[in-house]
Amino acid sequence: MAKLVIEVKDKKIPTILRNFKNAKTIKMYFSGTTLNITKPKYVSNKVISKMIDENKENIYNQYLKIMSTENNIIKHWITGEHILYKGEFYKINREEIKENTIELEIQEKEKIFNIKVSQNVKDEELIKYNIDKIIKNLFKNNTECIIQERLPYWSKITNLPYKSFNVRDAKTKYGSCKPDTKQLYFSSRLIMLPEDKIDAIIVHELCHIVHRNHNQDFYNLVKEYIPNYKEIDKWLKQNAKELNF
Repeated sequence: MAKLVIEVKDKKIPTILRNFKNAKTIKMYFSGTTLNITKPKYVSNKVISKMIDENKENIYNQYLKIMSTENNIIKHWITGEHILYKGEFYKINREEIKENTIELEIQEKEKIFNIKVSQNVKDEELIKYNIDKIIKNLFKNNTECIIQERLPYWSKITNLPYKSFNVRDAKTKYGSCKPDTKQLYFSSRLIMLPEDKIDAIIVHELCHIVHRNHNQDFYNLVKEYIPNYKEIDKWLKQNAKELNF
């Protein structure tokens, strides 16, 4: 997987390029404001560059449409915005510094994300791209820590052993499970949630080791360990948009 930024007209568009050995076609689609490109392993990057150039008008128009519809949802990392972190809303404060860098300081006591941006950088799209990257890495590390702590606990309580877990950036799914291999996957954005919501997601995925589908037996098993799961699930659905940035 390669993360890059492509320039289309006056826009810098964050892009993820993935190779798949068994893929037969090239696919190009947006997930949020990120352009995703999947291709067979044998297809060269030169071919992809040509394809982007041939479709730049369509890519540009899609990007503008997404930016306009998500403008009130996605973060621009400017003073006055807020972000959900450990179940609480933190204020975003951005200031300029002389140093040629972008820094993030989380002030947990004051509930502030203090972002320092070089005064020499004026490109807001580039600033957003780099702040996104910093925060995604931080959230991934912090989510891994809490999963390492809570997953063994719930595995023991439920008597549902797992083989391994992986944390990856995902906005549309809190978690997933491969029952055959007992591998669990969690969104790196779980650190944004209250701990009881994280626990419910962990139990949810563990229970998929026994029940693949969301049938009544599955929910009955989840509720054995999370009695208020229905209320938690409702909260997760209502606040899913807060995970976007």
